[in-house]
Amino acid sequence: MRQALKAYLINLDRSADRLAHMQAAFAGAGVTFRRVAAVDGAALEAASLEAFRQEAPRHTDWRPGEIGCFLSHLDAWRHIANNPDSFGAIFEDDIHVSPELGRLLASADWIPPDADLVRLEANRPMRLSDGRTIPSLAHRKVYRALSGTSGTAAYILAREAAARLCDAASELRMPADLFLFKPKVSPMARQLSRYQIVPALCVQEGIMQGDTAALESLIKPRTSRGRGYRDSIHPLLRLWPIRRHAVPFRR
Repeated sequence: MRQALKAYLINLDRSADRLAHMQAAFAGAGVTFRRVAAVDGAALEAASLEAFRQEAPRHTDWRPGEIGCFLSHLDAWRHIANNPDSFGAIFEDDIHVSPELGRLLASADWIPPDADLVRLEANRPMRLSDGRTIPSLAHRKVYRALSGTSGTAAYILAREAAARLCDAASELRMPADLFLFKPKVSPMARQLSRYQIVPALCVQEGIMQGDTAALESLIKPRTSRGRGYRDSIHPLLRLWPIRRHAVPFRR
């Protein structure tokens, strides 16, 4: 019997609007999920924030939101590490998802055997190679990631990799997306076998809608990105050939 991947949604207690948004999005894709109560960095005491910074000196400019985000993902990693399933999927609560997401998560059979991480979201340019078709979604492929990127809005994590992340020394810590996906700066990312689905099945609200996004980042305040940024995001809605282009999102 094929085992469906468990989905974990990171959501702050004070973000009921985001939870409602994701309940509707997952329902439309046929995905059931377990909510992981996020750590609210803005509510942490100054002493706790400073203690975390002292324990994780590799990154020198920890914002409270980045600390909360890291600790929230760490909690999700623990769920996966302590679960008997080989893989689990982690989502943040400000994303748009393809209706095909449920079909993708229905089985782990398509995941490359050496994969530690499979990224499901679209945002930055990446270098990719060795694409292989996903049988249940023939128009999508999973590629090995040759370059780093940012963003932890949607990804699949292997149980063994989750255990390694949880056990990693605190001095290796840095913001969650750098920790996982930036091998040039993260010793942990260099140890992980990383993959990317193209076209992606998830995209953050801020990427999709730009300055008009209804769900603003809770890690850092919105800033005006200007015409050039918006123009660079629009092609995410098209299928681009895979070289050094932005990973596209496709419903």
